[in-house]
Amino acid sequence: MNRFQVHAARESRRGTTLVMILLCVFGLASLAMVALTIGLSHAKEQRGERQEIHAGYVCQAGLSQAMYQMQRGLGGSVGTKTNPTIWGASRFYVEATNVTPMITRLRATGIEDKNGASQELVVQAVPNTIWRYGLFGRETLHMDSNARVDSYNSTLGSYASQATHGSGSNTYALTNGDIGSNGDIVLDANAKVWGDAIPGPSHTATLNGNSVVTGNTLPSPALLDMPVINAPTYTSFGNLVVNSATTIPAGNRSYGTITVRQNKTLTLTGPGNIVISNLVTNSNASIIINATNGPVTLYVLDNFILDSNSTIHSTDNKPSNVRLNLLSDNVVNPEVTVQLDVVDFNSNSSIYGTVLAPNAHILLDSNFALYGSLMARSLDVDSNSTFHFDEDLLNSTANGNPTFETLSWREIPYQH
Repeated sequence: MNRFQVHAARESRRGTTLVMILLCVFGLASLAMVALTIGLSHAKEQRGERQEIHAGYVCQAGLSQAMYQMQRGLGGSVGTKTNPTIWGASRFYVEATNVTPMITRLRATGIEDKNGASQELVVQAVPNTIWRYGLFGRETLHMDSNARVDSYNSTLGSYASQATHGSGSNTYALTNGDIGSNGDIVLDANAKVWGDAIPGPSHTATLNGNSVVTGNTLPSPALLDMPVINAPTYTSFGNLVVNSATTIPAGNRSYGTITVRQNKTLTLTGPGNIVISNLVTNSNASIIINATNGPVTLYVLDNFILDSNSTIHSTDNKPSNVRLNLLSDNVVNPEVTVQLDVVDFNSNSSIYGTVLAPNAHILLDSNFALYGSLMARSLDVDSNSTFHFDEDLLNSTANGNPTFETLSWREIPYQH
């Protein structure tokens, strides 16, 4: 091989090497660009994820602000989509919607830079009152066949004007006719509750046959404390037998035994508190509360007898104006010998009011009707009895603002 050929071969190898080096350089540069692009993309994704997570925290801050307002009697909406609330470098707004008078849906949107998150919280108001049930038996509650419980609102008119749903024995008004107990609840065949049936913690609601509860039957997380009745002391007017239409004026007083004879009417003028040792209404008798100037509270210390076809109600038929407190104790205690009180709610009788009997077992005879709320030590409801919880009691008897319990929480698609 001559000198020229050797030189050409060397130059060729140098060119090939240079090309290979350039290719390697370009390859490494390309890999570096890809790595940089991936890194930037990953960093962007991480930043976006961090912003979405932070937006979720901002949502929770918004929901907390909404709940803070609602617990103080204000609305649950916070800011708006066009004018959100500023929280540091973030923004949020909460939209409140009333699902029912007692249930509110809160939808919060949190925004962090260009990313966001949305969450939904559904809460139920729990009024600060014991009058939250149509029927409540502290120890047990049992409903016989064809007994019915629903609700209405006395501020909207009569029950009859609101009972426009269903037909026949299944006619009902509103569906907040809840029943409850600190123990078990048992419904026999054909019994129906347009509302919830809430047993006590670790207890159950048993629905036999084709009985129906339109709401939930989950146990309550806590026991409901029934208040102790402390009857006041007033000047006694002795015994009273009502043989003709009789009116008791407004004010506070006490009696021994009041007996309202058959077909006669006793009118009690409010406001006032009446303490009675024994109250007896004969068949077709009436006790009417004139609540023009205020309600009347009755304290019955011993026997309470509401005979067939008798009634207790106010002139405006609002249950909040008639408050019946029974201190009667008719439950046998084998360790104590006592004269048991008589507590009778006889067939076809009716009451518009609240009835509190923390020491009594109450048997409600067939076709008894209550408009308002009834709470007792234990309850046994006979067939064809009807109970209509007055939703107005949730407001008219409440003390202060309600508390709220969470029904559900979930993340929802980001509301742009």
